[in-house]
Amino acid sequence: MDKFSVLLFSGLTNGSVYGLVGLSLSLIYGANRVINFAQGEFVMIGTMSAILFMATYNLSLPVALVLTLGVVLAMALALEFAVYLPLRRRGAPPLTIMIGTMAFAITTMGLALLVWGPNQLSVPNILPMEPMTVGPLITNWQQLAIIGAFVAFLGLTWFILYRTSFGLAIRATGVDPKVALLMGIRSDRIVRFAFLFSATVSGLAGVLIGPLLGGQISIGVALTVKGFMAAILGGLGSPFAAAAGGLAIGVAEAMIAGYGNSLYAEPIIFLIILMILFVRPYGLLGDFEAARR
Repeated sequence: MDKFSVLLFSGLTNGSVYGLVGLSLSLIYGANRVINFAQGEFVMIGTMSAILFMATYNLSLPVALVLTLGVVLAMALALEFAVYLPLRRRGAPPLTIMIGTMAFAITTMGLALLVWGPNQLSVPNILPMEPMTVGPLITNWQQLAIIGAFVAFLGLTWFILYRTSFGLAIRATGVDPKVALLMGIRSDRIVRFAFLFSATVSGLAGVLIGPLLGGQISIGVALTVKGFMAAILGGLGSPFAAAAGGLAIGVAEAMIAGYGNSLYAEPIIFLIILMILFVRPYGLLGDFEAARR
């Protein structure tokens, strides 16, 4: 039972991060039909900025969090103004814009390499890391904070999308951008919100997951892939389906690695996702969410 509980909370923790990245990817895709391949770099910059402000400069936690979010949001605006808007104004197709986001991700990783170097760094933990029991399960406060942040952002996303007029505009843009534009909805504001909100989600996820995974500039690529897998498995275009897909991948990954071999975890998960897509091409919840929208 101890092993199962450790693996379960490890899977839920990683799955929460995958789900948050998948949620962010789906939110941006729903606003402009573009996959942001730099999404994982927001997590990486959040983690590495936490090292910079909390360990290198030894700033207090509130100040470090504000400065970290400032760096991540500046990165999101740089992505929008340096890549997305220039390509969109020139009538570039979504595939070209996606390649642009990939180039931005590679550039960001290169700059991070110059600042922090290639070695893995220790990330200061915000909460205690000592094991604790929650009923029959074993976890720690850092893991619970990540899972709690996942639930909180899911609730916030639901509230924005389904309980505000701005959320209605976001959903209308996702259904048909041209009709939404004719109705007076400014798509540029929708897209900017999607970039900034997704950067905030991913940046905070980076601060929380850093103490568990360690700080390394290569984590952004891996998290982009896992987030994209989560969005595809759950249903691309639906933030909530992508979040569910992230949890499923995280738990499956932990269980396969714990009871089998970690080397085969990712290939097996890819194979399972491929088999599911043969049966449900829009993902596990894609049809349901499409009908709901």
